[in-house]
Amino acid sequence: MKYLHLYLISLIGLLFLISNTVLFFKNKSIRNEVSKIFLIYLFSLCLIEISCNAIGILKPNTNFFISHFYFIVQFIFLSILFYSFFKEKVIKSIIIAVLVLQLIILGYMYTTNIQLFWQFNIYEIVSCSLILVVYALTFIIKNFESEHKYFNFSIGLILYLLCSISIFTSGNLEMVLLDKPYIDIWIFNSIFYIIFQYMVFREYKFFKGLKIITKK
Repeated sequence: MKYLHLYLISLIGLLFLISNTVLFFKNKSIRNEVSKIFLIYLFSLCLIEISCNAIGILKPNTNFFISHFYFIVQFIFLSILFYSFFKEKVIKSIIIAVLVLQLIILGYMYTTNIQLFWQFNIYEIVSCSLILVVYALTFIIKNFESEHKYFNFSIGLILYLLCSISIFTSGNLEMVLLDKPYIDIWIFNSIFYIIFQYMVFREYKFFKGLKIITKK
């Protein structure tokens, strides 16, 4: 019961993610407008988050290995997504080079230390997240005056990933901020994930607004 509120907040984020995914897939006109990589990314997150929550409820503290699928899948799909956003060949080349190098590094880490698969990989979490934050910030800055598609998504992604980085680099994965009342630091990760999903929803509303304007 002590961690019930954490599961409930995490469940809200999961339901929000599922709802957003359904909205993007259900609306045919928006589905045709949005990047297919973005849709696959949302669908993949649904599968991963459902698995993570199910294992977390049935066997608490045994779902750490799911984090590897989450961060690596997110890194791959979003690297490809941001690659498609940029027109500059230099930036595109950098994204591909970083993606390949990062996957080689992670592959080496897991093949040389199989036990790492069953625990949080701080390097994986921080490096993948920071790289995506840089991509998102660069995208926003370069297109601030001309392009606003995926801006809500990028802003939400930056906020959520920065929160995750702060938590995982805090040095104590069990850190509790207050004992009475009990507040676990992980609750902030769940809250920022909900904020992230809200920004994804705003992205859906933005695309929906574009289609309405186009029809007029």
